Amino acid sequence: MKEYETTADNKNNFYAFYPKPLFPSLSITGKACAMHCKHCNRHYLEHMIPCSDPATFYRKCHEFDKKGYKGVLVSGGYNEKGWVPLEGFVDTLARIKGDTKLAINVHCGLVPEGLAQSLGRAGVDVVSFDLIGDDETIREVIGLDKSVDDYVSTLDYLLENVSCVVPHITIGLHGGRLKGEKRAVEIACSRKVSTLVFLVLIPTGGTAFEAVNPPSADEVEDVISYARSKMKETNIFLGCMRPRQTEYELRALKEGVNGIVVPKKETLEAARNMGLKLQKIDLCCAVPMEIGG
Repeated sequence: MKEYETTADNKNNFYAFYPKPLFPSLSITGKACAMHCKHCNRHYLEHMIPCSDPATFYRKCHEFDKKGYKGVLVSGGYNEKGWVPLEGFVDTLARIKGDTKLAINVHCGLVPEGLAQSLGRAGVDVVSFDLIGDDETIREVIGLDKSVDDYVSTLDYLLENVSCVVPHITIGLHGGRLKGEKRAVEIACSRKVSTLVFLVLIPTGGTAFEAVNPPSADEVEDVISYARSKMKETNIFLGCMRPRQTEYELRALKEGVNGIVVPKKETLEAARNMGLKLQKIDLCCAVPMEIGG
């Protein structure tokens, strides 16, 4: 599996990720989604570039490659079974990998084994997988009649077929409350993943959670600290989907994250004061640098 190096020298680095503009997000479903997840309700599809058919998708990626972009995040709305319907785009993904230099990061959802195999055959570089460690959260927040075991099965399908799989754990996904995050960490740890990304619930207008309080800095720190204690050699990053609170970043830095997406100036200064060497990376944090660099 391709991964960031975890040598002693590398641990002295702090990675500041800036995915825009060279790593845009594309939605293969446009603004459409069959789900009504309480934390999203289609809101985040609005900010993605719509590519609802394979021809448009290929054309956009070809344009990005000619402009010197580093890669693309391929996402979209879920179908009623809880995954992004990528089946009709697999051949196009393979063409893009053959015809361009773009790194492809796929956010796929709860895909079945056959689709995981297809993504592997297409040669996608990375799969970003939302890992949830609580059955009630899956039912009540995501709206799926599934269980943690189903998420573990999909994670295993992906790990068996795709060269790099990066679990993403959203702290406070259950309406701002901690519920299953540490179990998700334990699942990721048991699979010995090379990279783990933490997100933090954003109370978003137009969703069922617009008025909730996000998790506290103490709670965010507690989960990240737990992950670092379990996964000492794993690259742990604080990802892009989070409230832009300096305290989150400083606590994450204190607990040993290797990098943060679009960190604040105060965080960069704190990293310097800790003796860390700053590395600016124009990539999505889930993409190993030897792939997208």
